[in-house]
Amino acid sequence: MQPNGYNNGEAADGPLAAETHIRVLDVLERRPVGKEVHALSEPSLHTVRARLQDGSNCDAGDHISLESGKTGPLSFLRFRDLSGDAGAELLDAVKASILQNPDAHLGFFNRANNISLKMHAFQLLPGVGSSTAQSWVQIRGANGWVDLAEVGEKLGVDAVELLAERYVKEMEDPSEVPSLLDLLVRTSA
Repeated sequence: MQPNGYNNGEAADGPLAAETHIRVLDVLERRPVGKEVHALSEPSLHTVRARLQDGSNCDAGDHISLESGKTGPLSFLRFRDLSGDAGAELLDAVKASILQNPDAHLGFFNRANNISLKMHAFQLLPGVGSSTAQSWVQIRGANGWVDLAEVGEKLGVDAVELLAERYVKEMEDPSEVPSLLDLLVRTSA
């Protein structure tokens, strides 16, 4: 078996087979030798771990293609098992990932509707209540927004930050429902 779950040029099966990159959150020394990274996978935004291949080097913040051969196969890493440094880097890594591939995330702001008679999808975002959600729907109008910068400008918020905070909250507590990660990112990946 070759690095990154590739076997004779074909991606291994499994829930991480569609991942193409990782954003390194932390690099840890492992005994007896070697290094392991805690990372955020892309495009599905899973917290993962992987061993660095012999001779490979990287730092927190690096964006690595899985085809580069720098890492071994990915495995899931629970939020609570992230190193302290990795946990501190997670929000920034999620924001960077959103900015690099904004389409699915912009779609949330353009298509968000009522979830129930009492709750709007915008209310899933931190600090957004019913009246704010309704005002955002009015501001959005029928045409929606062109990009996340316009969302932020028109609403007076950091749209990327709001989504990233929600995603991190869902990583921390997978029982958060509905899951925007599952609805926006993981089903479209």
